Amino acid sequence: MISRSFSLCLFLLIIAATSQAFSITVQDTKGRIMDVEVMSYTKSSGNVRIKRTDGNIFNVKISLFDQESQKKIIAAAPIAFPKLDIKVSIGKRREKQRGSSYMKNNLVSVSTKIKNTARDIDLPKCKFTIFLIGRNARRYADKTMDWSKILSIQKFEISILASKEYSHEFLPVRTSYDSDKDSTNTGGWEFDGYLLIIQDPKGEILLAKSSIGPVKTTVVNNPQLLKTALGFSQNQQLHRDFTPMKGFAPSR
Repeated sequence: MISRSFSLCLFLLIIAATSQAFSITVQDTKGRIMDVEVMSYTKSSGNVRIKRTDGNIFNVKISLFDQESQKKIIAAAPIAFPKLDIKVSIGKRREKQRGSSYMKNNLVSVSTKIKNTARDIDLPKCKFTIFLIGRNARRYADKTMDWSKILSIQKFEISILASKEYSHEFLPVRTSYDSDKDSTNTGGWEFDGYLLIIQDPKGEILLAKSSIGPVKTTVVNNPQLLKTALGFSQNQQLHRDFTPMKGFAPSR
C-alpha cells in the first residue's frame, strides 16, 4: 500500500518533472509519467534513489514502477561500490625437518573475511586475487640477496549483498627455509605476507591491501603497478617492492 507521504512526493514529481540531460521517462503502476535521473539502484532491497529536475531527491521502491520502467531504471542506474571491511588472517605451523637443526618447514594458512559495510549498496560480482609471498632467507648471510618470490596466486569471484559478510579460505602454502640468522644461512623461502587485489566486473582495480611494508608503500595505491602485478606468475622472483627482477624467470 502506498503511503500518503509517498503519494504526495510522486504527485510533486509529476508536476515538476521536465526533460533534462541524463534523465529517463518512467511510468508508475498507476500510469503516471515522470522524467527522473536515477542516482542508485540496489537489487537486494529494490530501493531506487531518484532525482527530479528541480534537484529534489527521493528514495522509492522499484516495484512502484511498471515493468518497462523498471528495466529502464536498472539500465540507467550507475554502478555504485560500497565500502568494504577486509580482514586477512594468517596462520603458521612450523616443523623442523628431520635430520636438520636449522631447516624448517612452514605451513601457512590464509583466510579472509569481507564485509559490505553499506546498508543499501550491493557489491557487484568482483574478482579477488591474492598473492602469497616468500622472502629469501639467504639475506641473513648476504644482504644483497634480499628479494621475494610468489609462492601462490589464488583467485575467486563473489558478489556481496548490502550489510552482509563473506568468508573465504585459501589453499595453504608450504615453505622450506634455513632458520639460522647468520652467515651460515643456506637460503629457502620464508613466508613474508600477501597482496590482495580487488577488481570490478569490468576488470578495473577497486582497491588493494597488503601486509608487506614495501608493497604497502609503493604498490597498493598505484593502479599501474597493480595492473602489472596481475600479470605475474607463480614462482616469479621480485624485488620486495613487488617490481620484477631482471634476469629472473619464474623458478621453483
